[in-house]
Amino acid sequence: MSRDEVGSALAAIAQYNNGQETGPDGPALLGALLEQEMIIAAGGLRVRDTATGVRVEAGCCFGLENWRDWQDVLEGRTPYLGHTPSPRLEFGDGVARLWPDAESADGPACEIRIAELPALLLVVRRDLLGFLELVRRWAPYGMGEELAARFDEDFHISAPL
Repeated sequence: MSRDEVGSALAAIAQYNNGQETGPDGPALLGALLEQEMIIAAGGLRVRDTATGVRVEAGCCFGLENWRDWQDVLEGRTPYLGHTPSPRLEFGDGVARLWPDAESADGPACEIRIAELPALLLVVRRDLLGFLELVRRWAPYGMGEELAARFDEDFHISAPL
């Protein structure tokens, strides 16, 4: 990501956390982000089955800050995956089958081999650690270290899996 892309990503996250599409910008916007009880990022993890082409988007209320909840699958538990749509997860034969919406779970599903999930989560963690480094280096207004520390704390990025 370029410096401008990091700034745009931070602005979008800050606006989402402030409950507005527009409003203060610059230091005031990022300062308001730091004042949030917890930083959240809409969207969560997207799952795509390369064999079927099925994609599952995180439902509402299951943001990127919840990425570690996927570890529940390793223990045979279904994480809360949000709503509207409400993804559906079933276990069987060493796989977790995931449908984009529980109300229409008669079509093809994404299959996640449970044995491969730890490696997939390590990739997510690596990417998030990379984002932290970009925030440290390129966040505007000298707020890089503070913003990276908050993202790390609220998203539980650097803690071991």
